[in-house]
Amino acid sequence: MYSLVIAEAAMELVPQILRNHPSVKNHSKRMGRGVNEIFLDISYHHKAMVEKNIDQWWKRGRPDIVHFDLVEALSTPLFKQKKLQVYVSTFDNNLVTISQDLRIPKNYYRFEGLMIGIFNKQKNKNSPNLIEFQENVTFKDLIEKIVRPDLIIGFSVKGTQSKISDILQNNANDTTKHYCFVIGGFQRGNFSEAVSGACDAIYSISPFSLESHVVISRVLYECENYI
Repeated sequence: MYSLVIAEAAMELVPQILRNHPSVKNHSKRMGRGVNEIFLDISYHHKAMVEKNIDQWWKRGRPDIVHFDLVEALSTPLFKQKKLQVYVSTFDNNLVTISQDLRIPKNYYRFEGLMIGIFNKQKNKNSPNLIEFQENVTFKDLIEKIVRPDLIIGFSVKGTQSKISDILQNNANDTTKHYCFVIGGFQRGNFSEAVSGACDAIYSISPFSLESHVVISRVLYECENYI
């Protein structure tokens, strides 16, 4: 069994401190939603994020990254065979648990509308019980109380350089065990100490900084050799 955690994911509702900023108000008006009902998006809210100097603003406001990651992960044979559990652990400590029966919208705007509704605790008749949303779940709580894997492997450009095949062969080739892979869901920066410290090992699979959905596709493809 494998679990995938998209960690410190840059998907969150606009923080309270930014909701009166003109860029946020204008964007919410264009979307036809309240300022408390839209995702923080650096493409639209960059000025507000910088002016208010919110914590690690460069790491936040990219919900599209989460969409890319989920489309990639949920399209794999591993997921379709129900041998992969997927979690999204957000920057602000919210948890999204993906049902193994979910078909994620391929269109970003449909995905965004679905997830905004879930974050605002609105029921969506098209996906009953397929996405679970929980507030105030730290990464540590997710790992220790929910996932509870035998081994946690993180992937980061700062990790030990290695081939994916060697990583799995040396660490995750026992089909009776539960392995958890942790991949960052943000555009810039590195794992926080809370995330990196929870990992048993952290590896880099390329001398280049790869986008998270590329890492996900390559790691899960290699995992299929062991199922």
